[in-house]
Amino acid sequence: MQGVRTAKLLSYFCVLLLAVILCFRAFVYSHLYIAPNDPYGISDIIELLLGCMLILALALSAGIALVLGVKGPRPNRLAAAWLGLVVVLVAVATGPLHTVVARLAST
Repeated sequence: MQGVRTAKLLSYFCVLLLAVILCFRAFVYSHLYIAPNDPYGISDIIELLLGCMLILALALSAGIALVLGVKGPRPNRLAAAWLGLVVVLVAVATGPLHTVVARLAST
């Protein structure tokens, strides 16, 4: 049962991190200072760090899903399948959702 709990925790964390990234882009990004004639500002750096955190969380989750899928009883394999599905959905949805949120925030 430890594997099921770990898979739930990681899937919740990945979805929550995606929500934090989208909320940051929608509500905070445009209010942070960018110096004149600078190509990027502190908001871009924060967004880069959040994106790196998401990539690391997804990679860790995918690795744990593989381990749970190979080892353990049937509940662990089912949890691994759900975790793998969450990883794929978050990875696929991040780009389009980020673009939509950026467009809506700029209007």
